Amino acid sequence: MLTAALSFTAVGPAAPAGAEHGTEAAKQAAREIQAARDRANAAAQAVFDAASNIDTLTIEIADAEVELAAVEAEANEMRAALEESAIRRFTRSGGSDFILLGDFDDANNDLTTEVLASVTQDTATVELDDFDEVIKQVDAAREDLEQRREEEQAAQERYTELQEVAEAEIVRLSEIEAQRQIDEEIEHELQAQREERARQAAAAAAAQAAADQAAADQAAAQQPNAASAAATDTSTSSNSNSNSNGNSNSNNSNSAPAAAPEPAPAPAPAPEPTRNGIVCPIRGNYAFADTWGAPRSGGRSHQGVDMIAPSGTPLVAVESGTVRFSNNRLGGNAAWVTGNSGTKYYYAHLSSFVGGNRSVSQGEQIGRNGSTGNAGTPHLHFEVHPGGGRAVNPYPYVAAVC
Repeated sequence: MLTAALSFTAVGPAAPAGAEHGTEAAKQAAREIQAARDRANAAAQAVFDAASNIDTLTIEIADAEVELAAVEAEANEMRAALEESAIRRFTRSGGSDFILLGDFDDANNDLTTEVLASVTQDTATVELDDFDEVIKQVDAAREDLEQRREEEQAAQERYTELQEVAEAEIVRLSEIEAQRQIDEEIEHELQAQREERARQAAAAAAAQAAADQAAADQAAAQQPNAASAAATDTSTSSNSNSNSNGNSNSNNSNSAPAAAPEPAPAPAPAPEPTRNGIVCPIRGNYAFADTWGAPRSGGRSHQGVDMIAPSGTPLVAVESGTVRFSNNRLGGNAAWVTGNSGTKYYYAHLSSFVGGNRSVSQGEQIGRNGSTGNAGTPHLHFEVHPGGGRAVNPYPYVAAVC
């Protein structure tokens, strides 16, 4: 588990402080740091993907338990009906020895030939074939449930392994950043790299959107031609029939032209890269992943970005405004920062708060990272609500400044 305080001794030569923007030394340091951050972020992504898999399995297990209970109840009802039928049959025949149907787990073993024969001769309300089919459904439901529980256990073990990998990568990142002594020049190069990545991502998204639109336009253009050809074929066929019947009127004046299909809606344009006037919500060493929309227990979907960091890592206000603290079951210790822009930011799983409800300036510490509420490894759950409305994917916001 990540601990509150990590200290490192620099090993090897440090990058020269005070280098000018654009120097090869600063660029190289930034490349090394960014590579370490990429590794840490990839490890964080794996952790949260594994957590989503566990939540999905939890939901599936709950559904499988409901299904098993339903088929077991149906089997019990059928067993009771068959027992009543057997009792009636043996009572009328004067038999003194008969075997009641046992638990449906052992139904095939306990049903003797004599009982089966007597039941099938009676006017039973349940057919034995139907009962046998339900027994098979019970067995299948139990097997399915057991398999999902085994998968959940394996997923939990895998999650623990990935946690250790992610935490090791964050420690490694801490060492590299300590060695490289991040200064203004290196931070400038890191920000330049982030902005270039954002531009490339936006350009790729725009190119994909243009390709999708071109394909939609081409499909829309082909549909009227196909409709026109079909109308021509229909007209020709109609004319042929009319001529064969001796009708001199070869035109069908009642035929209506086929309606042109509506063009496909244009895809939404890719957002331009922007820093949105915020700073990174974590001050220290961290790794984060795009977990927007990932499944969560209870049928929920994830509406934030998760950022792994050691417990106690400072959390800061991303924008000047106000902060209000609260506590809830899922988020644990939580904070709402309402920025002066009107955008609201939600922080969850804090280990502790710093200060009380108040006005804050951008970058001011408001709490410490932790794992309160419904959390595994210590991490910050961070949401963005533009204009105080619904949450939007905060990953682009964080990726632009962290």
